[in-house]
Amino acid sequence: MRQVTVGSSGLTLSRLCFGTFTLSPHLAHLPFEEALDLIRFAFLKGVTTFETGKDYQTRHLLRTALARGYEITIIDQASSYTYEEAEVHLAESLAIFEKDEADVFLLSDVRSPEDWLLREPAWRYLEEAKAMGLVKAIGISTASVEVSRQAIARPNLDILLTVFNVYGLGLTDGTLSELEEVLRQGKEWGKIIGATKPLAGGMLIRDHLSSALSFVFCHPLVDLVSVGMVRREEVENCLSYAERGPVDRPVISAPPLPLRLYILDRCDGCEACIPVCPTNALFLREGTAAVLEELCDACGKCGPVCPEDALFLVPDLRVRSSASEQ
Repeated sequence: MRQVTVGSSGLTLSRLCFGTFTLSPHLAHLPFEEALDLIRFAFLKGVTTFETGKDYQTRHLLRTALARGYEITIIDQASSYTYEEAEVHLAESLAIFEKDEADVFLLSDVRSPEDWLLREPAWRYLEEAKAMGLVKAIGISTASVEVSRQAIARPNLDILLTVFNVYGLGLTDGTLSELEEVLRQGKEWGKIIGATKPLAGGMLIRDHLSSALSFVFCHPLVDLVSVGMVRREEVENCLSYAERGPVDRPVISAPPLPLRLYILDRCDGCEACIPVCPTNALFLREGTAAVLEELCDACGKCGPVCPEDALFLVPDLRVRSSASEQ
């Protein structure tokens, strides 16, 4: 698989990056050995880069993968604000993965220029940690065009992970075309650009899977694409785009599973999703959104309007389990 080298660090990242949040207890919650088997399958297929984070609850999976001899590169991250928090968060990451030097460490989910300003002390620590040899590459993850614009101007920033998909769904400000201009400048300055949410948290799976994956994997400004996957067929499908470019339709060797809507506990009950649901499947229960699963048709209209990024569509593994028990 195509690899990209991060500056002079010698660190290489695979074009397809395995985003492990989908495996976490927040979403699919695969059994430990099953999730580890999927990681092993992806690694043997050429996926060497895996994204995790302090809040993902998947670090233990990658720690075990390292212990079993998988030579993987880990993009880790935490929502640090102070110098001291960043120091603790990086130290935790080094301890968990039993490393003296982290591969990549990011400030996660920088939401706005104001948020970026508040996190200056944490960024200063990451710069120092890189100079001390505690981490090979540093950066941020964001869904903001303006934050991306400010981030690429930082001389010590190596990697920008940004929400990037064919319709610009999930961006908190700006437009897709504006983001492309920012990324173009970032590439000129030697930054590594990683696309997250290529399927908009699963919202593009039902009706736009092929066009969404073709767009992001073939985009000249994107170095790596972080995709959440829960089945081998999904790994193979993403590999087909990462290795061969545009394809006419998804390369799936097994019947697709129905999608299940997950609502994370960060939902604040704003009700923005309820009126856009064409099947009236969403309602408010005890102050947060809830779903009537029998009515949800996985259309994907709810996710883009959620200001807290709390809605995800993921293959319903309960269907697979039920079928295997029959």
